[in-house]
Amino acid sequence: MESIKARAKRLMDCFNLTIGMWEVVDNFQSSVCALCGKKQKSGKRLATDHRHSDGLIRGLLCSQCNRLLGKIEGTGWTVGTLVRLIQYIQTPPAVTALGREVFGYAGRVGTKKHRQFLRRAKKKLLRG
Repeated sequence: MESIKARAKRLMDCFNLTIGMWEVVDNFQSSVCALCGKKQKSGKRLATDHRHSDGLIRGLLCSQCNRLLGKIEGTGWTVGTLVRLIQYIQTPPAVTALGREVFGYAGRVGTKKHRQFLRRAKKKLLRG
């Protein structure tokens, strides 16, 4: 665990925050991730999230959400893209186009587990 002096220097150098300011944000968020609402799994402090384009401090995130947000922003996604992602998940175009829900294999396709499933299903079909 880093010393208080080292933490204070890092927060000021990287985020222009004092430990007290960071703790105000942490208390406001009830010490949980602003996105998933969970405590940091590792027992460490939440990550200080900032917008890379201008340095705006946005809040505190768990390491998983911080990495996810970094990947999303790194690919150039916008708020509009995220809105369309939510709409896509809530109202899949395939369901609308087909007029009903169609279910395939529940899991990643092309994996060993999927191929085993297909072999078992084929045997079952031939027997039955």
